[in-house]
Amino acid sequence: MKRLISLITLTCIFTSMIIASVPSACAADELIINKKAKAKTGDKVKYILYLADTEEEIEGFEMNLNFDPALLQTDSEKVNFPKADNVVKNIVKGEIFLNWTNIFSKLNFSNKDEFLDIEFTVLKPGETEITKFIKEIYGDDMTYIKKFKWTYDLKINDETVISDEPPLITDDEELIKNYQGAYINYVDGMGENSPNADDHEAVTVNNSLLQNRDETIQNRVGETVTVNQYGTYYQDVTKFVDKDNQSGGFPFWIIGVAGFVVIGALVVVAIVISKKKQ
Repeated sequence: MKRLISLITLTCIFTSMIIASVPSACAADELIINKKAKAKTGDKVKYILYLADTEEEIEGFEMNLNFDPALLQTDSEKVNFPKADNVVKNIVKGEIFLNWTNIFSKLNFSNKDEFLDIEFTVLKPGETEITKFIKEIYGDDMTYIKKFKWTYDLKINDETVISDEPPLITDDEELIKNYQGAYINYVDGMGENSPNADDHEAVTVNNSLLQNRDETIQNRVGETVTVNQYGTYYQDVTKFVDKDNQSGGFPFWIIGVAGFVVIGALVVVAIVISKKKQ
């Protein structure tokens, strides 16, 4: 009887070990993407980025997306922009650099629409993330947009596995430090229109160009400044506000002063000519 019980116990243990090992074996064959999606070698993965709720049309943007080239493969032909033509696309060691400007063909994203999509091929199992980071995205007045909502979908072999979630933002501190522009990358994918606009998390690093820009602004009363990737500050003349004319617009009092000066000069000339005639 004891031998039978021992045999049953060993059988149960052995069976449990086999059952437990099956998920592990399956997991070893999978690529985990953005902590949620699971794909296998050879699968087609499509990352679709959406933009919505902007108040102005977009004239240009500069951004990049990051992925692990050891686990995912793509090329510039598989990076698509349904609404923008002639986007500059460069892919270097897992970084997709994107740049576009066209003041004559602006992009409207007041309603949710696809901004871009990228197709990857899974090379091998592991774990990875597809992230984005925007340096600049500017509207009609050539300053960065302030109201927006970014979301993304992830499809594996045309089946949606992640839907309508805020896109992950890169945590590469060196990239953020050197690439940070005037636009702020918020974790919730939204700008000033976020329900948490007064206190929502942004992806920045200490001593970034953004921080340096903010410190410089304090010393430039009446000016709006922005910063490029080289740390150069410049006045945005399209948004310049005269500190003596905070309401903006042309200071028409100057015309009045100039008018009085001209009239005064004409009166003096008339008096001089009149005396000469006498």
